[in-house]
Amino acid sequence: MMDRPTGVRHVMVGVTTLVAVMLYLDRVCLSIVGEAIKEDQGITPEQYAMLLSAFFWAYALFQIPAGWLGDRFGARVVLSAYLFWWSACTGLMGMASGFAALLALRLGCGIFEAGAYPLASGVIKAWVPSRERGLASGIVAVGGRLGGAIAPVLTASIASATADGWRLPFIVYGAVGMAGAAVFYWWFRNDPATHPAVNPSELAVIGNHADSATPHPGAGLPPLEVFAFNFPLWMCSLVQFLSNFSWVFIITLFPTYLEKVHQIPLGTRAWYQAIPLYFGILGMLAGGMLSDIAMRRFGPRWGRALPMAASRVLVGFAYLGCLASPDAFSIMLLMCLVAWAGDFGTAPVWAWSQDVGGRHVGALLGWANMWGNLGAAVAPIVIQKIQSQYQTPENPAAGWAVVFAVCASTQVIGAIAAMFVSSSQPIGRPAAA
Repeated sequence: MMDRPTGVRHVMVGVTTLVAVMLYLDRVCLSIVGEAIKEDQGITPEQYAMLLSAFFWAYALFQIPAGWLGDRFGARVVLSAYLFWWSACTGLMGMASGFAALLALRLGCGIFEAGAYPLASGVIKAWVPSRERGLASGIVAVGGRLGGAIAPVLTASIASATADGWRLPFIVYGAVGMAGAAVFYWWFRNDPATHPAVNPSELAVIGNHADSATPHPGAGLPPLEVFAFNFPLWMCSLVQFLSNFSWVFIITLFPTYLEKVHQIPLGTRAWYQAIPLYFGILGMLAGGMLSDIAMRRFGPRWGRALPMAASRVLVGFAYLGCLASPDAFSIMLLMCLVAWAGDFGTAPVWAWSQDVGGRHVGALLGWANMWGNLGAAVAPIVIQKIQSQYQTPENPAAGWAVVFAVCASTQVIGAIAAMFVSSSQPIGRPAAA
């Protein structure tokens, strides 16, 4: 009779979730203390915008190389190194002076954080049985949203304890992250079979734990044709681009809309922006569970595609609802649906990359995540241009109505693209004759 399975796989998911929490604490910290930094360092609004965007572009463009390094050298070494170095860059920001130093360190944060989610996907594939990967992916993704939700209050509380009002949060988060990197390296193993706390019963539960978190010293970057000529991959990338295009409105220009159109005061605006993010957490959990159910019921062809498409349809309907909603509270509730449905679609994307990625799962998710972050990067510019083009002095809401219509239309395209995302054929493996 076999012993009861140990629960190390659950601990691994929990530890990876904490890494995601740190990811967003460090990422959001700058926006919370930005005014204090500008005043203390004499940074202009234009330079401050460069600090914010520098992280975003570096994060997007380093997704693939960061994921590939994890595929080549293993998550234990590489994810530990990434966590250490992005935490070091964060901590050094609290000691830096001048725009150039802050810009360089912000770029460093973006470069090293780029590997976190691609490598987390490999950790889940190695440690979680396929039937549970959607839920595990959702839990890890929730860590990021949770970090983003708690960062404002926590950062402000730490910053208020110092005279300059901004350095201490960076130093605290950096120190905690570097310590966390050491703990992760000590506890984590690329292969569950080599972990001293895993018993044979748990190995049997994990099943074919594959090798996505294990080093592949001879592995190069995936062949170009893997990305260039794989139609489902391009469709998944398009889904990610359009998903983030609509979602990022909540954390960028939604407060501006509330102020300009509805004259909502600052305190209320903060809550109206925060509440949808908590609904996003619920959406991620639901997306993980229902994606696994859909996979079991509909199989690899439709199991990931249907949840992705459904999430886009719901987001589209929410933005259409904004056209008919006259008050700010109703708009906030619709943004809750945007956040819930948008994050509902995150877990199926992760799970799909694990289904088909094989030894290149990190680089594959990095590719899709890169396109998602590029969507988030261009959205504020496009939305602001649309809004300013169509607004009038008599009707400041007119431009925003066009924005809502555009966001809704992009989700129709996203839903159609999602229907072509299939887990039937592993990436890079020729189809069976």
